[in-house]
Amino acid sequence: MDRDRGAHFHRADFQVHTPRDGQWKGKKPVSDDDRAAYAQSFVAACRRIGLNAVAITDHHDLVFAPFIRRAAAEELDEHGEHYSPAQRLTVFPGVELTLALARQALLILDADFPDDRLPSVLQALAITPHDPTAATLPDVKPLDHITSLADLHKKLDEHDWLKGRYIVLPNASDSGHKTIMRKGMQAEYKDMPCVGGYLDGSVDKIGTGNQRIFAGVDASWGNKPLAIFQTSDARSEDFASLGAPSTWVKWAEPTGEALRQACLGHQSRIAHVVPQIPTVFISRITVSNSKFLGPVDVVFNSQYNAIIGGRGTGKSTILDYVRWGLCDQAAQAGDEELANPTVRRERLIENTLKPVGGQVEVFFTINEIPHVVRRDAATGEIQLKVGEEDFAKVREEHVRSLLPVHAYSQKQLSSVALRMDELTRFVTAPVQRSLDSIDQRVAESAGKLRENYAKVQRARELDSSVSRQQLTERSLAEQAANLRGALTDLSEEDRATLSAKPQFDSVRESLVSQERELQDAFAQANAVVERLGVVQTNLDVPADVPADIADAVAALAAARQQLIQNLQGAISEALNTAASARTEGAAEHAAAVTISEAISSFNERYEEVKRRSSAHQAKLDELAGVEDRRTQAAGLLATHKRDRQAIGDPFKAHTELRGELIAQYRERSELLSEETARLTGLSEGLLRASINLGQGLAPVEERFRGYIQGSGVRGGKIDQLFAGLRGETDPLGTWELVLTELESLLRLEADAVHTSETTPILTRLGFPLVDQQRARTRMTADGWLDLALTPIRDEPLFEYQTKENEFIAFSAASAGQQATALLRVLLAQTGVPLIIDQPEEDLDSQVVQDVVTRIWSAKQKRQLIFASHNANLVVNGDAELVIAFDYRKQGDQSGGRVKLEGAIDVPAVRDEITRVMEGGEKAFRLRKERYGF
Repeated sequence: MDRDRGAHFHRADFQVHTPRDGQWKGKKPVSDDDRAAYAQSFVAACRRIGLNAVAITDHHDLVFAPFIRRAAAEELDEHGEHYSPAQRLTVFPGVELTLALARQALLILDADFPDDRLPSVLQALAITPHDPTAATLPDVKPLDHITSLADLHKKLDEHDWLKGRYIVLPNASDSGHKTIMRKGMQAEYKDMPCVGGYLDGSVDKIGTGNQRIFAGVDASWGNKPLAIFQTSDARSEDFASLGAPSTWVKWAEPTGEALRQACLGHQSRIAHVVPQIPTVFISRITVSNSKFLGPVDVVFNSQYNAIIGGRGTGKSTILDYVRWGLCDQAAQAGDEELANPTVRRERLIENTLKPVGGQVEVFFTINEIPHVVRRDAATGEIQLKVGEEDFAKVREEHVRSLLPVHAYSQKQLSSVALRMDELTRFVTAPVQRSLDSIDQRVAESAGKLRENYAKVQRARELDSSVSRQQLTERSLAEQAANLRGALTDLSEEDRATLSAKPQFDSVRESLVSQERELQDAFAQANAVVERLGVVQTNLDVPADVPADIADAVAALAAARQQLIQNLQGAISEALNTAASARTEGAAEHAAAVTISEAISSFNERYEEVKRRSSAHQAKLDELAGVEDRRTQAAGLLATHKRDRQAIGDPFKAHTELRGELIAQYRERSELLSEETARLTGLSEGLLRASINLGQGLAPVEERFRGYIQGSGVRGGKIDQLFAGLRGETDPLGTWELVLTELESLLRLEADAVHTSETTPILTRLGFPLVDQQRARTRMTADGWLDLALTPIRDEPLFEYQTKENEFIAFSAASAGQQATALLRVLLAQTGVPLIIDQPEEDLDSQVVQDVVTRIWSAKQKRQLIFASHNANLVVNGDAELVIAFDYRKQGDQSGGRVKLEGAIDVPAVRDEITRVMEGGEKAFRLRKERYGF
């Protein structure tokens, strides 16, 4: 992917000497070939240590700079290809100058300063060039005719070809006779045009006094801040000290002006340790076609992006395209349709993309893994590409879960307090991924509960059926016994036969039940064998195993496959043994046949007895009917018992799953409580955020109304119930007790009567017995389950601090106060990109500079994409990338375009900022004169 045109950090060393230096340690090449070879080794050393830029700064000499620049341009990568310009070592030609009174400074020229002009630079300073073929430079002679740093700038600016193409960095070391920080140099420090200085070494050497001076808080030094570059002062062939220390400097184009801009914005453009850069950012948006903007391709910077332009040029449009592409849900800012960002964005897509079949692609990076979302306005299809994988269809929530951007439309920050959903989003956005994880577990638990509840219902049905069948079976057994006892005139042998009938039936029923259980066990064992076969096929060696553990991984896979194979073989062998034990002639089969024949023989004797008792035919017929019904009842009872046993204990599982669900609800609440406490801290006293636990009862209340609809319960009673629930110290815990009571009501028999002792919580919350009775008539198990799985949410509470320990409702604060507090928090948060359309419209003017200073640190932790008309936010906020929009045709507001992109150190970008945001240079200078600055 192409790199954006904005400013980026470069690891730089701005004081590097060459073999011509008088204190050089190592060989001193003289011929052009030898010097070219040295330059190649130097460039390779920079590549090896990760140095991106150097300034070649010999004393009053520029001979080696062209050699090193040429070597950097000709460097090849491991494939034998030239590095791209962005990947090459940047080489600034430079000179270490010694002025009158031993003032020492570095003169650093633009990286593209022409080689043929370098001798002229020395001539401009009246420096006699040294012999270019000499191995070593002569001793340094101070430039006594240059009496100050201001004088140095004056002499350089006398030449149009040099003016604006350099920067001067005085030596600002703590000690030494050539530093600007010597005693008695206050006046020159105040008057010098320099905005940066360099150290011979690390910033760790800066004393407390100089730290205050460099920070611009020492009045005796003019309260003048000075940006500091730490340098290595390297001068050895082994490059041991090269880049140690380094300074990370941000620029878009490697020029002296870029370094000056870096000094002016040193808070965010200069770092003395590896800078922190957001790892989650939107990298690019492409629009195939738009009725308003036409085709668009914008590459974003990973830090601060400022979108500028006149009104109606497309600034808000491009932000809406980004948000639409990322499936961001625009929160509603008002009840009126036109004030609703969701409606407005839908109309934008409908009017500008659909007519031309527009397709939006948003590229974003998460921890160095590239992602692309492709969204088609005509078909509504959304596709996602992760890394090198192919595009795959996804849903909106999938995209939002990957990159949940934090975005606000125009004037939306100042309306957050008016809507609970916006306040909630403000709290949840920073921890959305954690919340999504919890919510996923909640959904899984809810699914298990729903699945298990079906087993609970079935278990209850079977338990009830078993109880009924047991009563029926006992009743029929007793009837059969009475009928047998009523048969008279029978021999003792016949009577014994009739009496033995229940025992034989019981044995037969038990054996039939056992046979069914055996068949079930064999079927399950065969299923296990098949499952083990599937497992074995999945135990292959994983792909892309690191070489150092490849043998161990292969050994583990082989051992596991052998384990499964052994287990599978053992079970199969056991099944075969069992099958053999049941074949004809085997002991089990012989015993079964013996018992079957004995029961058949008994049944024949039993029927013979009944035939001989012809005098009792009516009773015998009745007995036969009773015995037949008892046999059927016994069979059904055995089936239901077996089914019930197979279900296990779903009641215990229900209790455990319900406990897990409540624990997950509480985990979610705890996360939000922690986040509100963090927000309070981030606001630095402007607001106090907290969580009203269990107050988000609206979905539950709506479900409950639907649950008992048509019961005749008045709406006021339902209001009273939920008002009482909201007043509980633990609404979630109380609601669990209410659900238990509602289920107990549901399970009551139709003619059963209950008292307030049965449902004490419902009664206490103002839902009386008469309404409970009415509600019972509409309750169903499915309805109760839906109600039980409707989550109770927490609601955030924001308060604004007017003065110490005095707070007012956040909604009572002014729009500017609300927006200031919220933006302060947003800029202190880390994580996902922050997109705001014209934040200045929500802010009071006097707080804009405070926002600017917070932007400097914010963009290290999260990507910022702001559309703005405020020059302070763009210029002083030090946007890494400025994207300027304009009308396609001047005076025609029917279409916009991207006019240019770049950083503030690019002259064309500065000119555009001046034109668009300041009304032009003339207007800016006129205001400056009127203010008297």
